[in-house]
Amino acid sequence: MVDNNLNQQLHTVAFRRDVKDRSDRLMNYFLAAYYLLGLVFAFFYDTWLIAFGVGSLCLVAYYSVKIVLPESNLYQYVLSVVLAVFMAQYIYQMHGLFEMHFTAFIGSAILITYQNWKVQIPMLLLVVLHHALFGYLQNAGLENVYFTQLNALELQTFIIHIVLAGAIFFICGLWGYQLKKYNEIQILQTVEMGKLQKEALLSIARKQNEEALQVTNDELRKSNQELDKFVYSVSHDLRAPLTSMLGLIEISEDGVEDPFMMKNLGLIKVSINKLDGFIADILNYSRNSRLEVVMEEIDFREMIEEIIVHHKYMNRDRRKVEIKIDITNKAPFVSDRHRITVIMNNIISNAIRYQNPGAAVPFINIKIVTTTQETSIAIQDNGIGIKKELQCKVFDMFYRVSQNSEGSGLGLYIVKQTIEKLDGQVAIDSVLGRGTTFQINLPNSAIKNFKKEINRKQVCTTG
Repeated sequence: MVDNNLNQQLHTVAFRRDVKDRSDRLMNYFLAAYYLLGLVFAFFYDTWLIAFGVGSLCLVAYYSVKIVLPESNLYQYVLSVVLAVFMAQYIYQMHGLFEMHFTAFIGSAILITYQNWKVQIPMLLLVVLHHALFGYLQNAGLENVYFTQLNALELQTFIIHIVLAGAIFFICGLWGYQLKKYNEIQILQTVEMGKLQKEALLSIARKQNEEALQVTNDELRKSNQELDKFVYSVSHDLRAPLTSMLGLIEISEDGVEDPFMMKNLGLIKVSINKLDGFIADILNYSRNSRLEVVMEEIDFREMIEEIIVHHKYMNRDRRKVEIKIDITNKAPFVSDRHRITVIMNNIISNAIRYQNPGAAVPFINIKIVTTTQETSIAIQDNGIGIKKELQCKVFDMFYRVSQNSEGSGLGLYIVKQTIEKLDGQVAIDSVLGRGTTFQINLPNSAIKNFKKEINRKQVCTTG
């Protein structure tokens, strides 16, 4: 019910804003026409000063209020007065021509577009005041009043004239009020109809979704099995030929002396390494998102040494990187070995790949502290670093710091996803030209496994 009322209020506000804007645009044309009409009447009795002076003041009064108070409706009431003043101007310009009185009724009809009956009141009051004052002055014998071309306006005529004018203003106000109420009813009905249609569509959709969900689950299980086969195929059928090609290229390099041929073989090797790295990243991403977490005790030193051996070929065309390892074990660390390897491999390979040519000795410092609660891993290098404004993007999928980046743009994305899969956290601190530090915190699952083992023994003992 609250949402329905709020929806109705929003529709009402939007509709009133639309009515206001459309009416304002319409008033610009009417005011221009009223002003030009005063100039036309000036030809008859040479009333140019009145046409320019009074007409210009009317426009200034209206537009100044509208500009200063755009969110207020005050300018609409000023417009009501302005239209009445234009009527008085025309009557004076045409030396009391009776038909000029009807321009006030035209103005009253124009104001209906705002759907606000109250804007009729200023015009009615000014018309009554104008007729009473100028009728009195003319009856008193004052010259050049130009209220009517009759010698005098009798009281009976004046009363009838005002009553009829009041009736017209009342009808126009009533019409504006009725339009507003009718539109509010239409909005309410539209909101209610929309609510009923939404509920009907949601009911139909919910039923269809429930029916389709079972089919989708079956298809998803089948697709997962096919995806497992595809991942296996990619891992063995694609990477194996790439490895063979790299071996052949390295054999060819030993027997080639032509610099041009050596350059081309080097370019081919770079391309193969990039493709192999991209395939490895895709496999790691697929495994991280699909495979269950497998817990085992991890020897960080052994893991890191294996990674270093694996990357010594990667470092052939670069300077040797000095790697320091500082490991403090206050408790055994239990987690997913494959995922931890992916994390460490990506960060270490990036540190080797993006070493700083200006650094005297490239280095990587790895500090690991394991407690019963968690493992803290800090990997620091003195590489090229990353700009401050780009550090928030390095974990985005396919993001590469520059076009010259060698990787696929998946490495750090996989690192972050893998860490989150293990309920851990990662942060980066980098200074351009000075190096980068990755801080990783991973929960230690050793306590969970210890508690499970204790519970299992207690159950066995009890049995």
